[in-house]
Amino acid sequence: MHILYFAQARLAVGVSEDSLHSPEPLTQDKFWHLLTCRHPALLSLQTSCRLSKNCHFLQTGQMIDPDDEVAILPPVSGG
Repeated sequence: MHILYFAQARLAVGVSEDSLHSPEPLTQDKFWHLLTCRHPALLSLQTSCRLSKNCHFLQTGQMIDPDDEVAILPPVSGG
């Protein structure tokens, strides 16, 4: 799966894009587990970030497929 990092998530991991390989679909919990093992700095952002799958916000219980694009979206503010 192709992963896009935005705002604080991008700063935490130091890249704007990444990939994660899985032979099978992942639950959101498993996805976060694999991602935070690779990038521990995301642990502090996990509870405030939303996930987007192929340009649509993930819903509770929705799986992430190996060929999906997933965006990590921290809260934003303007000003």
